[in-house]
Amino acid sequence: MKLFVALITVLLTLNCSDNDTDDASNCSDVFCTEEFRTITVSVKDKDGVAVALDSFKVVDLTNGENITLDPSGSEYEWMTKNGTYPLFSDKYVAKYRNKEIEINLQGYVDDKLLVDSDFTVGADCCHVALIEGDTDIELANP
Repeated sequence: MKLFVALITVLLTLNCSDNDTDDASNCSDVFCTEEFRTITVSVKDKDGVAVALDSFKVVDLTNGENITLDPSGSEYEWMTKNGTYPLFSDKYVAKYRNKEIEINLQGYVDDKLLVDSDFTVGADCCHVALIEGDTDIELANP
């Protein structure tokens, strides 16, 4: 009987480990919703009026890669009207799966830098998420 208890204890010990690398990177058993998520940033002046940026750029600070989402003409028109700009989307889930990265958003009006904000974002097997950073940006003097 002691041998049986010892054998069970050894088997349980071998099956329990802190090595979650296989589970973390294997998303084949995960069921995702079909929604497409985009983290957006709202840029307004001190009076709460939407700020229309002439251009903006999002950069992955870990490698300097430009990861700006490229909106169509009508999307950009809507964005500038509402002062809402895309920061990070499910387009990047596969590339950044189970990672957290630092990104930077820069926004320009008349070639003048008005927005310069850092964020921490990440992705799981299905969707992106904002980890750190304020998505409501208020400009003192646009």
